[in-house]
Amino acid sequence: MLRQKLPADTPTVRHGLCLAGMMLLQACGGNYQAPLEDQSAVLERSPPPIYSTSSVSSATGAISTSSAVGATSVPSTAARTVAAGVAVQPAPGVSVNVVNENAGIRRSALGRAPLGGSAAPSSAAAPATVQGSTTVPPVSPPAPPAQGSTGAQRYTVVRGDTLYSIAWQYSVDVRALALANNLNAPYTIYPGQELSVNISGVSSNAVAAVPTLPAAPAGDAAPAPAVRVPTPAPERRTGNVPSKVVDDIAWQWPVEGRVVRSFSASSSATSRGIDIGASEGDAVYAAADGDVVYSGRGIQGQGDLIIIRHSARHLSAYSHNSAMLVQEGARVRVGDKIAEVGRDSRGSELLHFEVRVDGAAVDPARYMP
Repeated sequence: MLRQKLPADTPTVRHGLCLAGMMLLQACGGNYQAPLEDQSAVLERSPPPIYSTSSVSSATGAISTSSAVGATSVPSTAARTVAAGVAVQPAPGVSVNVVNENAGIRRSALGRAPLGGSAAPSSAAAPATVQGSTTVPPVSPPAPPAQGSTGAQRYTVVRGDTLYSIAWQYSVDVRALALANNLNAPYTIYPGQELSVNISGVSSNAVAAVPTLPAAPAGDAAPAPAVRVPTPAPERRTGNVPSKVVDDIAWQWPVEGRVVRSFSASSSATSRGIDIGASEGDAVYAAADGDVVYSGRGIQGQGDLIIIRHSARHLSAYSHNSAMLVQEGARVRVGDKIAEVGRDSRGSELLHFEVRVDGAAVDPARYMP
């Protein structure tokens, strides 16, 4: 009797059953592991070592510092030994801190530094030492060298300057200024010429040997020989005028008035002298015999200015004039009228009067009778 053919005996069904059986056998024979919660009571897990780029030690692990040639480990309490030949090399800029716990492993920190060095880290940890091992902080690039200064002051000559006016501005001896720039007679200077006003390398003996310098202004070419042109005699002060001889020079007051501001040797002062109150248009007289070495308004803050040389060492200056009656190169005598009183930058009617010795400002009151 023939057995009735069931649908399950078809080739397709038999093939499906075979596949299901093979999958069941594979599942039963594989290395299946239940979740940690299910096998924590029967499986013994060895806490792995701690790998960290920081210097914080764990009670159940070790600190391992990686380098290009291998890894070194500093053991701590209950530390595990890293298998021979195992080296941990974090990626550049990556720091990982892990802490062992009895119930498993917990990741405590994961950070990555910005690549390319374009941004600075938010905080920097100080170097620390753990069990004799020191964590070395990243080396910062050296700061750029400070830009230095030669210390030599320079001045560019403009039309109308004289060596005397330049020396006056920088409170230096005009003879030392000529030596510092290797100038020789006739000591001509030109617009655009650059001069050093640093006279620190000039000796006093060399200065004393320099003859009297002319008062020629800066020009485009060497000045022609001076031609004396007859000029009318200047107006002179009349009457019995007190005078005082200091340094073999007879001095008189340059204007009739009273001192409204006394001398100050402070280096912060823009002009070191005395202010004598007077009325605008009053006569200004030469304080002593001498030669006019500057007559102009090229020095800032001085207005119309006249400088007179009385000796190789002594100069006097008269500022804020409303009219100037003498030119450079003129020879004047004490009491000659050289200018008229004007106003300063604040509108005050006065004469600003200075005396220089070897380029340095001194108190004019010492020279006045």
